[in-house]
Amino acid sequence: MMNTEKTGSGYFQQGMILFHRGDFPGAQRLLELALKEAREQKDLQHLSGILGNLGNICATLGETRKAAAFYQEVLDIQKKAPDYRTVGQTLVNLGNLFREKGESNRARAYYLEAKDFIEKAQDNHSLGTLFSNLGLLEMHAGEVGKAIPFFKKALDLHKQTGNEEGLAATWGQLGKAYQFLKVFKKAETCFNFSYTHFGHIGHPSGEKEALVYLADLYELREQRELSLRCLERVLEINKRFRFKEPEEFTIRVKNLRKAIHPTSVYPNLKAKG
Repeated sequence: MMNTEKTGSGYFQQGMILFHRGDFPGAQRLLELALKEAREQKDLQHLSGILGNLGNICATLGETRKAAAFYQEVLDIQKKAPDYRTVGQTLVNLGNLFREKGESNRARAYYLEAKDFIEKAQDNHSLGTLFSNLGLLEMHAGEVGKAIPFFKKALDLHKQTGNEEGLAATWGQLGKAYQFLKVFKKAETCFNFSYTHFGHIGHPSGEKEALVYLADLYELREQRELSLRCLERVLEINKRFRFKEPEEFTIRVKNLRKAIHPTSVYPNLKAKG
């Protein structure tokens, strides 16, 4: 996510508060007002930050064309006095847009260009995220074997920079790659690491996702009791945080309970990675 050190008017500050709260339409409305002010003041650095955040909001809302236009304007501004880190992050964002649209070649070109700028900025945090995105790009292209080295590079960088959220997400991505290749033991280890790191940062939605991956894996291996125990933990998280339970999930748990007699002892799902 892009930010800008200069806060500008109250529009920008209020917009960013709404952005972080997940009120994207409200944030978009306020940041567009901040953008108008920044254009009038001709403050290019502040303008660049607002445009980047507006691009992120539009991307989240599915407004791909508007997001791409905002990101492109950031690049145009940065050409005058380049900030390698900002340029690199913007190119990554453009790559993400085209990856989601299924335009792999355009996404790859943006990612590789971003890599040069991020390395110049010596920004290992962003570089770790970039390698994760390159891994996802290969996964989407069906090149699962090529994705694994990217995920491993990302993990190394996430560990160096202490990026716990990056570790949590990338372990899950690597686990899915191993599962696709039917390397089930490694996939299980990765999903356990993902679950652990999401727990460390207090991310219940991430914990749920990792547990469901584990449950799916155990069912593939016909280990129904372990699968049920993972899903029952998901039920506990849903209850604790008042998350909605989809009907198909409830049916799945009921069917597993009918098929087996679960014990009260849970498996040790936590690990260090």
